[in-house]
Amino acid sequence: MNSARPLEAIFAQRAQFRAFLVSRLGNEADADDVLQNGLVKAMRSAGDVSDEQKLTAWFYRLLQNALVDHVRSRSASARRDNAWAAEVLQPDQAAIKTVCSCFEGLLVELKPRDAALVRRVELHGEPVADAAQALGMSAGNASVTLHRARAALRRRLEEFCGDCAKGACLDCDCADAQS
Repeated sequence: MNSARPLEAIFAQRAQFRAFLVSRLGNEADADDVLQNGLVKAMRSAGDVSDEQKLTAWFYRLLQNALVDHVRSRSASARRDNAWAAEVLQPDQAAIKTVCSCFEGLLVELKPRDAALVRRVELHGEPVADAAQALGMSAGNASVTLHRARAALRRRLEEFCGDCAKGACLDCDCADAQS
């Protein structure tokens, strides 16, 4: 069988194949990626199809395999990203212990809920969504509140500590100097 002929039949049905993938993935961009990868595989192995009557079933099977590969790849990527985030983005407990001693004293100047949010997220490494739920806030409101609380705390630290707060503010001794 001519290898160009099966490809013509597949290309003629690509809208149906795309709809199949969108229904499985729920995302048009991912469906387009999987379809494109499937078409590339079909181009490579179109000569392997001996029965043109089974062409559509063959390509659906190829797409199902490509779909499984795509989902596995995304899952592996998500696991890698989560592991990286857990390792890299979690607060360094050693650094927290050496953070400016003024920090805790200035937290009480924030609204109680804002201070509690900063403590949970920044000092204890709790995800914003979990801290928000515990404090009776929506996740979006907690993100905005946390952003504003960090900015207020940063301004207050710069006022209180001066130049050392503009750096890392680690091992600060300005509280001792101001006593």
